[in-house]
Order: sequence, then structure tokens, then C-alpha cells
Amino acid sequence: MPLPPKRSPQSEIQKPICIVDDDESVSDSLQALLETFGFKVQSYGSGSGFLADERHRAAGCLLIDQHMPGTSGLDVVDNLRKEGGQIPTILISGRLDAGTRKRGTRLGVRELLDKPVAPGRLIETIRTTLANIR
Repeated sequence: MPLPPKRSPQSEIQKPICIVDDDESVSDSLQALLETFGFKVQSYGSGSGFLADERHRAAGCLLIDQHMPGTSGLDVVDNLRKEGGQIPTILISGRLDAGTRKRGTRLGVRELLDKPVAPGRLIETIRTTLANIR
């Protein structure tokens, strides 16, 4: 699949995309990709770090890894929901099983993607997610 146009429309990039992944190289790569397409990005190395930062309340979208030490991606989403947060979420994982998919759907995760995610698919998924919350 060819990559979408280089820059995102201005309306898409008002709120930051929050990336939560304990693998620094994955997080750095995702951040570089999203910034190339004009998105504002905030990166976190853990779910607890993300939840502790008040800036997460202004996020346009959450891109989160499922398997991290301490708090899993879906545990973070569950905590967000309990505190009233409604950040549109895309869960990514190298090991998506039926139980994770079921729980993710129940928690309102918009998309569940297998790693590695093709850059074009990820950008398209983020754009679709952002367009569906307006």
C-alpha cells in the first residue's frame, strides 16, 4: 500500500498523538513517522508515566502497546475509562490473542493492530480514528 500524502490536514494535528511503548526504539520510530506526517506527538515509556502526566487529557489519540512491564496497555485504557477519560485508542501488539481482542473491544479500543504495523496502515488508522471523533 502506498504511503498517504506527506502532510496531514491542519485539522488533524491540533491535538497530540500519545505513544506509550516501553521499547524506546519502537517509540522513537513511531514518533518520527507521525511527525513526518505532521502530527504532534508525546511519547511515554510506561503506562504509569502516561497516566501521571496531566497532558494526556488533551490527547487526540492514544497509540499504546499491550505488553509492557508493570501496567499493560489495556490496564491503562481501563484506568482511563474509570477516571472518565475517553481518548480514542489504538492498541498495538506483537501478540494479539482472542482474549486481548475481546477485552479491548469491551473497553472501547477503536483498533487493535498486530506489530509490525505497516506505516501506511498506521497513518490511515490514525486519520480514520481522528475523523470519527469529530
